Amino acid sequence: MDNRNQKSHMLRTREEWLQVVETGLPSEERFSERNRAITARYARWYLDYPEQFKWAGMAAFASRQVGMAVVSAEMLLAPERLGAANPLLWLHRIASGMFMVRDLEEMRTGNNSIFHDIAWAHAAYLEGGLDEIEGNAVGRDRNQLLEGFRLIDRGVKTGGAGSEGEEALRLVWQGNLALLRHEQTEVLQPVFDRLSPGGCILASFGSELDFSGMFPSGPRCVASFPSFHGYLETIAGMRSIADAGHRWKWIESSVMPAWMEADRRMQADPALKRELISMASAEPGVLNRFAEFAGGLIPGG
Repeated sequence: MDNRNQKSHMLRTREEWLQVVETGLPSEERFSERNRAITARYARWYLDYPEQFKWAGMAAFASRQVGMAVVSAEMLLAPERLGAANPLLWLHRIASGMFMVRDLEEMRTGNNSIFHDIAWAHAAYLEGGLDEIEGNAVGRDRNQLLEGFRLIDRGVKTGGAGSEGEEALRLVWQGNLALLRHEQTEVLQPVFDRLSPGGCILASFGSELDFSGMFPSGPRCVASFPSFHGYLETIAGMRSIADAGHRWKWIESSVMPAWMEADRRMQADPALKRELISMASAEPGVLNRFAEFAGGLIPGG
């Protein structure tokens, strides 16, 4: 089927799919609420389709971690967003540079950019299958994102038990890894390139994913960037999450093995998914509640 015929058989255009996944999400001006909603969407996709949407499960944990930066940005930018109504605006502008507010804003931007870039394809695949992505993928989408869903689709259709089941699982993981590489190279790298030197160090130390919070016992499934590359090397800037090579080495050698083990354990015992179920509910955490409280203390807030 050529691309013109594919488009004539599409359920929706890419722009319409973007509107579908945006439905029900808070606006980008509602920082922490939107982050929780994005995290919840990823968690729900994984919980409903754990055999195929491995990336979404990992993305839920990553988005929740980014939520710490999002909440911090929300608190620190609150006086700025009030504008002239805030009598201490001049003091805030001096202090905001010290707390790397713009770097925190970039991290929030990255969270939104990833969702905008890849969420539509998950929704399109669920409703229209691979053809819906094939017909809508344009530009950079036709590289790793499209290849990722092709591999996932092959894995889903292979299915079976024994050697066939193992091949299906291999294809699914390979496809989700392609989605991850697309996210890292096409979406996040420009965000990292805009961080200040201090922001790079902050982001590096904040890059820790603990997939094992739901496990009552057994080894932890944790991937920490500074632990992997060395704390001294990280604080000195010799190893940075903003460096594509440093970041991908950590992802391949630490993040993926930890997430694959966590996924294996959750498939064996569904009761271990309770932390993801909590994420899917979009309930505010302690830091979110503090941000709401702090916002109420600001004049005019």
